[in-house]
Order: sequence, then C-alpha cells, then structure tokens
Amino acid sequence: MQILCAIGQQDGPQIIQDLAEMLGVQHELFILHVLDTGPRLGLEGFLQGARPEQRRRALSPVQAQSLDAAEQSAGQATLDETVRAAQAAGFTASAELQRGRPEQVIVQTAQTRHVRLIAIRASEGSQGHPQIGPASVGHVARFVLDHAPCHVLFLRGT
Repeated sequence: MQILCAIGQQDGPQIIQDLAEMLGVQHELFILHVLDTGPRLGLEGFLQGARPEQRRRALSPVQAQSLDAAEQSAGQATLDETVRAAQAAGFTASAELQRGRPEQVIVQTAQTRHVRLIAIRASEGSQGHPQIGPASVGHVARFVLDHAPCHVLFLRGT
C-alpha cells in the first residue's frame, strides 16, 4: 500500500517512527513537504499595506529570490532527513518538495498518485508539543480530513 506522508518542517522522522510502529514497514511511502506560499503572499500584502499611509515597499526581486532559495534549501533538508529515517526504518520511500497551499497540494497529490492513506500530524502548540482538543486539528489537517480521496491517519505526538 502506498502511503502519502505529509510532513512539516520538523515532524518527518517522528511520523516515520509512528508509522513503523503502527503499520509495519511493508508499505511504500511517498513523503511530501509543501513550501507554503500563503505566508509569502501575506508578507507582501503587509509590506504593501492596506492604506496609502501604511504602504511600504514590497520584496525586491533579489529579496524574493533569496527567500525562495532559503525555503527550498530548508525544505530539501527536511525531506532528506525524513527519507533517511524512512530507509533506516526499512521503508521503501520516495519524496517530493512542492510549493503551494499545503492543504490543497496534499489532497491533489493524493488524488494524482492514487494513494490509499494519508498520514498527517497534529498541530503543535507554541511550546512545541501537540495541542489537545479542537486546536490540534489545524487548518491543513482539517482540510485534508474533509477533502481527502482516501483514508487519513491523524497522528498525535506524545
């Protein structure tokens, strides 16, 4: 069975460990990390300001390119670390880095790749620990839970 593992910036190896313990390693993992374009658009809107007296200059092309490179590098490092963890656990794994709105990219990728299961973790609170209650299902996980074309395994950290 192919499992899409939607990982954030820091939770990839923990998802791998949880999956190995719960499901075993006989499954094929497709590890997906999405560079969220939403905050960038929000930042540019903030820099431009809503009213003339609040206008500031937008990101220059050099600043935008530098930010792109930093995001790409951090995302690739996250994927590489998670793939190493998956292979060390005994999984067959492939990975992909994409840009866009994570919730939409995850659902679209699950549809395109015809995966049977999406594994996604709970939101972490400001202390770095998973939240308990309704806030634990952040907007990305909520969208995935509501729109996924397959089963969703919602993982809560310990």
